[in-house]
Amino acid sequence: MNIRQEKDEQAVSRGDMRPYEKVEAAGVTSLTDRELLAVILRTGTSGLGVDELAGNVLAASGGTGLLGLRHMMLPDFKSIRGIGRVRAIQLTCVCEIARRMHKQSAGKRLDFSAPSAIADYYMEDLRHLDTERLLAVMLDNRCRMICDEVLTIGTVNTSLISVREVLILAVRCGAVSFIVLHNHPSGDPSPSPQDISVTRKLKEAGETIGIPLTDHIIIGDNRYYSFVESGCLASAKKA
Repeated sequence: MNIRQEKDEQAVSRGDMRPYEKVEAAGVTSLTDRELLAVILRTGTSGLGVDELAGNVLAASGGTGLLGLRHMMLPDFKSIRGIGRVRAIQLTCVCEIARRMHKQSAGKRLDFSAPSAIADYYMEDLRHLDTERLLAVMLDNRCRMICDEVLTIGTVNTSLISVREVLILAVRCGAVSFIVLHNHPSGDPSPSPQDISVTRKLKEAGETIGIPLTDHIIIGDNRYYSFVESGCLASAKKA
C-alpha cells in the first residue's frame, strides 16, 4: 500500500472524504445509502445541499431506507422538497433499473412450478395497474423461465386474449410448457366466466401442439388465484 492509499483509507474511516473520493479510494460499497443518493442527485438546490436533499429522499421512504424507494412513484418523488420534475424522473428510472436487474436475476433461479412463488414474482408489476394485462411465461424442461412477454393490454373490464399469439410465442421460444398471468384491477382475483373459458381454450390448444398450459394465475391486490391450486385446471375441459 502506498502513502496516498493509506491516507485515503484513513480519511474514509474518519468520514472526511466526499462520495466520489470514497468510491475511488475504497470502492462503491463504502458509501452509505445517503451518499449513494447524493452521487445520483449530483448537486443540491437553492438553500438545500445535496447531502440534505439525499436525506429528504430517504426520509420520504417511510424509514425503510433504499428498500422503501421501490414502492415510490413519480408523484411521490415530485412531492419531496428540492426534487423537481427532472430529478423525480431520474430517481424513478434508477428504481426501475434496480427492479429490472433484480427480476432478471431472480427469474433465472425461480422454480415456475410453484404458484405462490410465481404470484409473488409478478405481484408488484401487476397489482397496481388500472387495466388488465396478460403475460405469457414460457418454460423449459426444468420449469425455468425462457422468456415472458406482455401479449395484451385491455380495458378495465376485459383483456382480449389471443390463443394464437400465445402458441406462436411458445413455438418461437422452444418452450416445453407455459403459464399465463393476468391482473384484475378490482383487486379481487376470483376468475370470471371469461377467464375460465380462456383457460379451457389455452389448455386444449396447448395439448394439441404438445406444449401444455401448466397454470393460469390471476393477480389481485396482494392476493392471487391459481387454477392449479384450486384444482380447476384439470377440469378446464369440462368448464
